[in-house]
Amino acid sequence: MTASDPFSLAWAGIILLCLIYAAVCDIAVRLIPNRISAAIAGLAVPLRLADHQLVPGLLVAGLIFAALTLFWIMRLLGGGDVKLWTACTLLVAPNGLDQGRFAIRVMLVGGLLAVAYLILRFIVRLRGRRAVPVQQDPPPRRSLIARIWRTEQWRARHNGSIPYGVAIAASAIITLWPQVPR
Repeated sequence: MTASDPFSLAWAGIILLCLIYAAVCDIAVRLIPNRISAAIAGLAVPLRLADHQLVPGLLVAGLIFAALTLFWIMRLLGGGDVKLWTACTLLVAPNGLDQGRFAIRVMLVGGLLAVAYLILRFIVRLRGRRAVPVQQDPPPRRSLIARIWRTEQWRARHNGSIPYGVAIAASAIITLWPQVPR
């Protein structure tokens, strides 16, 4: 695939849309659909075949999956996050430097996300305002952003989970951006 290949651009666009969709799903319902992680992994296979790194890529993905499964067992990471991170691992070249950069980016972006949620929890508790529960829909005239904001306030008040899939997807985009053909 060359830099001017429209197929490469379309491939990169589809991967980008899948990553964005995974992040949006995680924000909206704290669930990353298995089919999205499977699609990302499937889209990564031709990339690893093209650079003759499929077997090493699958080995690295297997090791990452095993390590992240321990975090899932300890309830430090959700199952969807484990699958998304593993799928994104296949997108990244299977060498220590690139994989390390990706993992560090995930942790840094995840840390920033956690700090943002801690600040949100502090603000929500400080204001003492009652937010709309997740089960109830706010008035229909509110925008999607307003509904998400109110739902996140409710989650913050009730110590809800953090959408770590956002950090994984954002880190994959940041890591892969320089490789996108132009």
